[in-house]
Amino acid sequence: MKRRFILASASPRRHDLLCSVGLEHEILVTDADETPRTPCPDGEMYAQWFARSVAEIKAVAAVDAVKDTCADDEVFVISGDTVVTPDGREIFGKPTDEADAVRMLSALSGKEHFVIGGITVARIFRGEVKYASRFVKTAVVFKDLTKREIDEYIASGEVWGKAGAYAIQGLGGVFVSSVCGDYPNVVGISTSVLFDILKEEFSLKLTEEARSQQ
Repeated sequence: MKRRFILASASPRRHDLLCSVGLEHEILVTDADETPRTPCPDGEMYAQWFARSVAEIKAVAAVDAVKDTCADDEVFVISGDTVVTPDGREIFGKPTDEADAVRMLSALSGKEHFVIGGITVARIFRGEVKYASRFVKTAVVFKDLTKREIDEYIASGEVWGKAGAYAIQGLGGVFVSSVCGDYPNVVGISTSVLFDILKEEFSLKLTEEARSQQ
């Protein structure tokens, strides 16, 4: 039996984070419709529900794409989704155009916001599939931004493809005055929570697995 890990994401940041903890993996990108199929349950923060739901959708699409080719391998599919929210209700995804990026960065300026990461792990083994999902919440505070700083940052091109229109690991990091919580979650995926899921839900000693692949 061979154990395989598949990252269901085109994000180079998630790929780099998995590499940083020694987890050798394949990459699979699907064209899944990422619209949640069910309404947010009463009492649950919308942004948390949304990020977790989209991560689950990505995982299901990836499982459907590979499950018939797994043979006797034990395959773990890892997926994630990241959203930025100022209040838990409104979601800042990837900006659609320059005006959208200005709107997001202006709203984040001088305030605390939250980065919500949804993580789903699916285990495929001998025709059986088990899913486990969690979310991670990190608080980030921005400095006050001038219009010129926002315009120059958008002109850098870094805003595109980034939830909330910024990359904390890049030039956007100069806007951040504090981070409370899981920093890798802001970058792309919480490796700490990923380890917890694999250990607690699938009894996998990931530290040993990672060392064996280095």
